[in-house]
Amino acid sequence: MAADDPDRRSFLKVTTCALGASAGVALVVPALRLVAAPAGATTVTGPSEPFDLGLVERFRVGAEPRKVEVIAPMVKDAWTAARNVVLGAAFIRRTGPDKIEALSAVCPHLGCAVGWDPAAKNFLCPCHDSRFQPDGARMTGPAERGLDPLPVSVVDGRLQLTWVRYRAGSSSREPV
Repeated sequence: MAADDPDRRSFLKVTTCALGASAGVALVVPALRLVAAPAGATTVTGPSEPFDLGLVERFRVGAEPRKVEVIAPMVKDAWTAARNVVLGAAFIRRTGPDKIEALSAVCPHLGCAVGWDPAAKNFLCPCHDSRFQPDGARMTGPAERGLDPLPVSVVDGRLQLTWVRYRAGSSSREPV
């Protein structure tokens, strides 16, 4: 057989292309898996257990709402972990000896920080002038709903708060 036989040339072309494609796939597949892996997975994890806010006696019956920062002991993502991360703040209000309410200090309009206005005796979002009643109900402004309630419980005389972040800019309460 001659060195320039058409069958041999065709075989060498096909074999070379097959080896090149195999090598390309062997390199591309792991690279794609590396890039796409976080897309379908939960990469950020925060605390799922309630936060201990201290003794219930800290909060007096009938007093103005008290702002408490919610600090996670640890938050992990796909690459690192951070300690003592401020997740947000809550306003705690004790309306009776056995009745405690917690409201998120995040404005439901665009997520700004809400504060207590002691002169007006209501909550105020200074960014867009939304106002909320002491129980969190919407009074005025562009916010479409009232302040978001947060679950609380009393365990062995200590106040436990579960942090929930809600989607801003909506009239419905959807956890994020």
